[in-house]
Amino acid sequence: MTMRRLGIASAAAVLFAAGCAMKKPPVSEPCVIVMKTPKWRFADTGYVRTGEGVAELEAFEAGVRVLRLQVDDAVCVEGEGCLDRAAFNRRFLAADYPPDTLYRLLRREPIFARRNLVRTPGGFTQHIVSDRYDIVYRVEGKALYFKDRKNRILIKLKPIKEHDDV
Repeated sequence: MTMRRLGIASAAAVLFAAGCAMKKPPVSEPCVIVMKTPKWRFADTGYVRTGEGVAELEAFEAGVRVLRLQVDDAVCVEGEGCLDRAAFNRRFLAADYPPDTLYRLLRREPIFARRNLVRTPGGFTQHIVSDRYDIVYRVEGKALYFKDRKNRILIKLKPIKEHDDV
C-alpha cells in the first residue's frame, strides 16, 4: 500500500471512529433513575445530560456503570453500537413508538406529537392509549414518570438535589 493510500485509509478510520464517538452534552443533572424494559432492569443513580440536539443517559448500580446511551440523530448504546432511532425502539423499547420518543423523554418534553397533552401547574401529563400501548407520562418540574402497561416499560427520573438524603 502506498503512503498516500495508507494516509487516506487512516483518515477514513479516524473519521469513522469519531462519527460513532459519544459527545459530552453541556448540561449534566444527577438523578435517581429507574428503568424497567424487556432489555434493562435497574434502579439507582446516574446522570441525564442534554445539549443542543443531543441527550444522554448514564446509569449506575452500586457505583458501577450499567448503561450509557446517547441520542442525537441516532441512538448510541455503549457496548451495543449505534442504531437509528426507529431501530433502537424496535430493539429496546416498543416498535410502535415514534422515533423521537427516548430523546423527548430524556429532555422531559411532550411525546407522540403532544397527543392528549394536559398542562399542570408544575409540568404536564399525557395518557396515550392504543391497541399496542397504554402510556401514562408525567413531568413535574424535573421529575419524570413514564409507564407503558402493555409493553411493560417503566422509566422514572428524579433529580438529586444537593441537600437531598439518598
